[in-house]
Amino acid sequence: MHLSPVGLPSAPAAFTTEGQRVSGMFAGAIDDLSTATWDGNCGLCSPRRLQRKGWLYVGLTAPRFQIGFAVVDAGLIATAFVYIFDRETGQLHEEKCLRPLGFAAVFAPDWRRPWHVESGARRWQMAHDGSVWHLTFVGPALQLKARVEDHGRGISVISAAPGRPFHHTYKLGGLAAQMTMNRDAGTETFEVRANVDFSLGYPPRETVWNWASLDGVTDEGQPFAVNLVAHFLNGLENALWLGDGVVPLPQALFDYSPDDPLAPWRIRTVDDRINLVFTPEGQRRENLNIGLLKSIFTQPFGPFSGRLTTASGRRSISGHGVVEAHQARW
Repeated sequence: MHLSPVGLPSAPAAFTTEGQRVSGMFAGAIDDLSTATWDGNCGLCSPRRLQRKGWLYVGLTAPRFQIGFAVVDAGLIATAFVYIFDRETGQLHEEKCLRPLGFAAVFAPDWRRPWHVESGARRWQMAHDGSVWHLTFVGPALQLKARVEDHGRGISVISAAPGRPFHHTYKLGGLAAQMTMNRDAGTETFEVRANVDFSLGYPPRETVWNWASLDGVTDEGQPFAVNLVAHFLNGLENALWLGDGVVPLPQALFDYSPDDPLAPWRIRTVDDRINLVFTPEGQRRENLNIGLLKSIFTQPFGPFSGRLTTASGRRSISGHGVVEAHQARW
């Protein structure tokens, strides 16, 4: 099998065209992310509060560190987290918060607009200035700032969501970034690679997914990034960032032990273009059971190795990233 550049249609201006919902994978971002048509009156029992979900997640990878940074509008609650895993010491530092009705009823999630959550002395901020994401976390034991450069090669996906209007995601992989971190060990500044996940829509009441967000190099030293998902969005968001292009990938298969998520994961696409083994070094876990909302989530992080088949042949690949197993009722 080969990988070759595949042209994608440009992203539509909005989620509907001439009153009909659009679906598929597209190049670039959707200009108008308004969900007002489907949100109802934005009261506590409206689709905006009970069904609509939006989140902005950035995963950052450095030789020594794995960092996750996210802010989530889950309708009735807002959550946020930041974690740093130090491969040298094996230590995981995590900060997180949960706030009922943490975002206003009129909040319209958009990756181009500021996201802000506070909890006591801790503050999460995410903003995009047109070419760079600025991430900031301030807390008593950790202060973090990151600059993530937007290369503009994002993909948009709109997919059906059984029983609900639709779901949407905008993904970018293989972004250059710089980070400054202040903790007990002092202040450190270093280069990182970043992947961005913005999602907005109305996922099914019962949602399950496996996900991989990976950043690495081929045996020829060429950087690449991969986004793979199974059991969600019909696999439409599967993509490879290689060189200056983005290549859609087919369905992905995840072979792992749900009872032992720290055991190796085998991940491949159905055409074997991507075939790799992911070996967790640690994980972030969170189980929520709050009335109408239930979420069982684990995000292992660690190295991977395997192979990538391209038009020029088979290449060995290696790198770091995260995988996920998530079951939700929301």
